[in-house]
Amino acid sequence: MTRQLDDLIDGMSDPSIYPHKPHSIQVVHTHISVVFIAGDFVYKVKKPVNFGFLDFSTLERRRFFCRQEVTLNSRFSEGIYLGVASIYQGPKGMNLIGEGSEIDVAVLMKYVPEKYLMASMLEKEQIGPELLDRISDRLAYFHSQGQSGGIIDSFGSVEVIQQNLKENFDQTKAYVGRTIDSHIHQEISSLSFAFLRTNADLFRERVKQGYIRDCHGDLHLDHVIILDQIMLYDCIEFNDRFRYSDTAADLAFLLMDLDFRGWPHFEERLSQRYALASHDAGALKLLGFYKSYRAFIRGKVWGFTLDEPEVSPSDKEAATSRARDYFRLARAFLKPARRPALIVMTGLMGSGKSYLARKLGIRLGVEPISSDVIRKAILGIPNEEHRLDKFGQGIYRPKATEGTYRALLDRTLERLNRGETAILDASFMRYVDRMSARKLAEQTQATFRLVECVCPDDIIRLRLENRILESGEPSDGRWELFSLQKSAFDEIRENEREYHRKWDSTTPAGAFLKSLVIDLICAR
Repeated sequence: MTRQLDDLIDGMSDPSIYPHKPHSIQVVHTHISVVFIAGDFVYKVKKPVNFGFLDFSTLERRRFFCRQEVTLNSRFSEGIYLGVASIYQGPKGMNLIGEGSEIDVAVLMKYVPEKYLMASMLEKEQIGPELLDRISDRLAYFHSQGQSGGIIDSFGSVEVIQQNLKENFDQTKAYVGRTIDSHIHQEISSLSFAFLRTNADLFRERVKQGYIRDCHGDLHLDHVIILDQIMLYDCIEFNDRFRYSDTAADLAFLLMDLDFRGWPHFEERLSQRYALASHDAGALKLLGFYKSYRAFIRGKVWGFTLDEPEVSPSDKEAATSRARDYFRLARAFLKPARRPALIVMTGLMGSGKSYLARKLGIRLGVEPISSDVIRKAILGIPNEEHRLDKFGQGIYRPKATEGTYRALLDRTLERLNRGETAILDASFMRYVDRMSARKLAEQTQATFRLVECVCPDDIIRLRLENRILESGEPSDGRWELFSLQKSAFDEIRENEREYHRKWDSTTPAGAFLKSLVIDLICAR
């Protein structure tokens, strides 16, 4: 069977066998498929495997599920799934034009460049509120069109959900101590079953109201296409059980993926808009439970990678880290509403504090509180007006700085008392100021994080020399002041390490922000 698949891959890797004669073929492997990207078209071949929950072991089964994939995905897309192509072996070799005997089949699709996928657009910060609303509305429409009733309804029963949970926890017992700690495994299990018992009537009511439907089943950001229309692709075709679910469970996968990638503000907007568009406010009550369920499954699947002999040690290490993040989120989603957070930026001038604060603010839906803006507001100075005072003099004399930090913390306290998260964009070069912020977090029971931005001095010099020319930039940081600030900066102390996080601003911010946001979500 392996030799047969290898021969097929070799044959399909030849551009000359394709009717439209692409220049080259890109081969992509998944656990269950081999995808051949041939110019404007994609041929997706199912591997001849049987994992129990899916069975592609015979040609007839592969043909059936290829047809299923086209039919089911055409519900969510237009012009993407083109049909099922037969692969032949003839006297002159493998071909797609009917010469010889049929040896396999493939799903034929139109190629959609990665740049049009929601995941890619999010990473490039090309998604805003209006697009999120369009996505929400489209998902609500797709769900409203899903088939319901009969056998489908049974998959929303308390008994089936309970069995699904049990299966998850049983299948991850072998990974306790490897990808998930014992106490986290036990806590997620206890909280999940407790939620199901407490809300049994709500789950039953969802069935009666018709919210159990034939959904997508694998709705994460890589499966959302954003063109003139919002489309979905690659739904689960191989097992009806994984598709039949509460529409809230289907939505929860996408929401969980937004959280996992570090965009909780977008998750909140999308869920709220979906509730309005679908007239299903009840879904909001179940999203925490279903997000936990989805995160746990992802952690489980990544854990399975550790037992695959072909996976390299470095890839297994990365899979372990990813699984642990999913399991941490699975626990956090089951806990009460999260506490507000107080994130204090710290670092030298030009180290990237304001840049990172703005990026973090977009992900959390928070406008950073800037010491530069507050300082000038107190003194009645426009933000864009630069004051070239010497270090510690003029508007930066100690008394003025103390007043700035008092106003900064006063404004922060107002936000925290309203239950809102606050990001403080300032140098916080003095240990005493950092401790004042920490006490404020303790006073309001907010999660506290100290985010230090660092950067090589030569890079900072270039940044500071360019910054002074930028219009509207409120900071007065200049290279001639840098060494004085650096010598006066109180180093991070041992008692700050617990909540201290460091970012090197010569590296991309995305990975750090994702890790920081997961940390904040889990610190409930």
